Amino acid sequence: MISEPELVGGPEEGPRPELLDADEGPTLGERVRALARLPWVWAVGGAVVASALWAGGLYAFRDQGPDQRGYRISAETCDRVPLSAISGKLGERDRATDAFDRSDDPAFRRTECHMGLKSSGARTAGRVTTYAAELLVEEHLKTDPGPELGARLTSGRYGLDDPVVSPVAGLGDRAFLVRAPEHGYVEADVRLVVQDGGVVLTLSVTGNVDLNSDSPDPVDPKELNPDYTGVPKLMESDMRELMAVLKK
Repeated sequence: MISEPELVGGPEEGPRPELLDADEGPTLGERVRALARLPWVWAVGGAVVASALWAGGLYAFRDQGPDQRGYRISAETCDRVPLSAISGKLGERDRATDAFDRSDDPAFRRTECHMGLKSSGARTAGRVTTYAAELLVEEHLKTDPGPELGARLTSGRYGLDDPVVSPVAGLGDRAFLVRAPEHGYVEADVRLVVQDGGVVLTLSVTGNVDLNSDSPDPVDPKELNPDYTGVPKLMESDMRELMAVLKK
């Protein structure tokens, strides 16, 4: 008959269980408590638990996608957009002209807000000029938008051919001002693009010059570019306010 091997512990680890006949031996609970006093049991158990926790944490990291930074984007987002700085210069928001669009996918959500401004007599070379604002929120839920953002800025993805792109400090992870080139646009815009974790926010201001309005003699087309003097700084201010509002 082959008996069970003795479990050997260290010199200070308490009494080891004795091997007794079945009729006189310790109960199952006593055997478990005896094993628990042995250091190698804790070492093996700790390694198993640590391995399980690490694997679980890695799985969770891979599964959750990029950090959404606490943004709360919904069907009411467009109503919540503040344009405090922009409207002070270009005209109050004209909510009657607002338009909203939203697409929802497990990997990507897109929200568009088109907002008219009640321009107050703005003119460009004597022609009536109106302005509008737009907000685009792109929520990347599975992949990081960072690697492709630079290419999107210069590829015409944001509606401009050969745009002028300038970095802007102090907004999100990184931010860029995207402007039309200076060559005779009668409808042009300025865009502020911000990446904050997995969320990309684009705030745009568009000026439209009405060529059919009463005007003086014809002018050089370059003089028909809408006036954006000071507008980029106003957009930065509104973007900071907007990012705070959308996280509440």
